[in-house]
Amino acid sequence: MSRGFEGSRGRFEGSEGGHENTSPGLSNSGNSLGGSGANLGNSGGDFDVHGGGFQGSGSVSPNGYEFTINGTAVTAEQRVIGTSIYNLNLPSNATFVAGAGTVTETLTGTNATEVTTFTQDATNTAVYHITSVDETVTNPTTTTSNGGANGYSFTISNGSVTGIQSVFGHGNYTRTVSELIPVAGSSYAVSGNTVTQTSVHDNVVETLQYVQSGSAGLYAIASDNQTFILPGSSTTLLSVNAGDREKFTFDALSNVTQVQHVSQDGTVTTATLGSNVSYSQLAAGYVLETVTNGTQSHYDVYHDGNGDGIYTSIAHGAGTAATVDLVGLQSQLTSTIHGLT
Repeated sequence: MSRGFEGSRGRFEGSEGGHENTSPGLSNSGNSLGGSGANLGNSGGDFDVHGGGFQGSGSVSPNGYEFTINGTAVTAEQRVIGTSIYNLNLPSNATFVAGAGTVTETLTGTNATEVTTFTQDATNTAVYHITSVDETVTNPTTTTSNGGANGYSFTISNGSVTGIQSVFGHGNYTRTVSELIPVAGSSYAVSGNTVTQTSVHDNVVETLQYVQSGSAGLYAIASDNQTFILPGSSTTLLSVNAGDREKFTFDALSNVTQVQHVSQDGTVTTATLGSNVSYSQLAAGYVLETVTNGTQSHYDVYHDGNGDGIYTSIAHGAGTAATVDLVGLQSQLTSTIHGLT
């Protein structure tokens, strides 16, 4: 289910170096989350899309934000991309609070509030990185301004989500579209009239909360929390790709003797490997795939965090085993990430 929101308040946009933008923002168009839900729409462009990650290429980039701080007040903000610095406009609906090593920005829109936390870089204290974005809808609703429907329905069996549907339209033109439930990288929890989805992608742990709203029993998104995992001093950056999963067979010496691809629906296919592809076990639960073309090599690190025998890609970059900072990569893995990979 797509979660991308569009939004701009006239500031310089882009991710903090290479990651696809995962900060949700709020839509100017009033259209759906992923094309079918207007729950966070009609904001009139109140919210910026900051982006929050680091470049996932295996080298830490000095990308982030700089602030001019007077006491606890922020008087100016700049976007840092490599050696370039861009001045940003401070929105009229934003409030900033500078603390010890952090800056908090609160944007209050017509339908929602967004709180972004920036944290000081571990080595360059002039630069800040986004470490969390929290968006809360003021009045979650599944009813559009013209009386139509726009929300989600869940099939729940024994407290577990077994199906998700997007519902949108008006009167006889209402459509219901089944959504794919990810078998990797996501989990769902049901509590009363609330469904909570937790997922991991790139260097982001995201929590979406749906609440039941209206007489039709549909659910609206009530909040979206994204926590960005910073690499610290690690030279290998967390970049989870839950769509890239493998099963490995090992011999008595821990050599990889077979590789099977695992699709999103759980289908397993044995891989035929080229002579330029090699595998090695970096540590228990960590397997390195190296692909060499001529004099160039790139790698993927796969990890089985929950012990189900399926390994998920958690990092990638140029180089070989000697390039991978495994200890630094492991320091970025939280218990939530372990459980979802």
